Amino acid sequence: MHAPRPDGAPILRLTNVNKHYRRARQGQSDIIHAAKDVSFDLERGQLASLVGASGCGKSTVLKMIAGLIPATGGEIQLKGDKLTGPNEQIGIMFQQPTLLPWRSVLENVLLPIEIREGRGAAKAARDRAMQLLQMAGLAEFAHAVPGELSGGMAQRAAICRMLVTQPELLLLDEPFGALDEFTREQMNVEFERICRSREATAIIVTHSIQEAVFLADAVFVMSPRPGRIVKRIEIDLPRPRTSDMITSTRFNEYVREIHDLLFGGEKEAAHV
Repeated sequence: MHAPRPDGAPILRLTNVNKHYRRARQGQSDIIHAAKDVSFDLERGQLASLVGASGCGKSTVLKMIAGLIPATGGEIQLKGDKLTGPNEQIGIMFQQPTLLPWRSVLENVLLPIEIREGRGAAKAARDRAMQLLQMAGLAEFAHAVPGELSGGMAQRAAICRMLVTQPELLLLDEPFGALDEFTREQMNVEFERICRSREATAIIVTHSIQEAVFLADAVFVMSPRPGRIVKRIEIDLPRPRTSDMITSTRFNEYVREIHDLLFGGEKEAAHV
């Protein structure tokens, strides 16, 4: 399903990663713990999902891996090297595609290369960008502007933009949360196909348990703040994933297990 690194080491390793903020209120300060002792490994080619209640620290963990905010404690390693800030080997995508409306789809995909390396490098990468658009079913819209795309098409274009720099690790924060249910399901199938074709390693933050199970090889369930990894659940479902899996017994066993971990405490409290 995925090929581990030749040396057997994980591509990504988090060891006791913490994040806290100091908040001033009425002349006093207190500490808000957003994430506490978060530890996990990912092998090359694995897809992982982070699930948990709103405010549990999922996005905080993703931003620390991306180098957008510093960790308060612990260590994050990519291919054995400590991450201390933004890294060119990491691609990140948020909920909104944020395509520039005055640039064509192809120009939007090439934008990260143009920013980092200049227009000459972007021009040299046009064939690579077109291959990505072809893979995403967007080749015929390469010269369209974002306003001519549907929501799902814009998300696919944003995925191509993330992939064009050939990052080692993809980080996605609620990438399909703004889409309607039908389009979201289609995008889950499409994203899984794109990742398999490129042997991508990815972490997806999502509030949807079904989406987490559908996309991932491993689901990390987080506790309420301060966010900890309550359990790592290995998803033993065949790839490619298909829409009809959602109704299968095994799929729904995983969904129920995660649901019970997230909401079991509320059920027990209701019977007290």
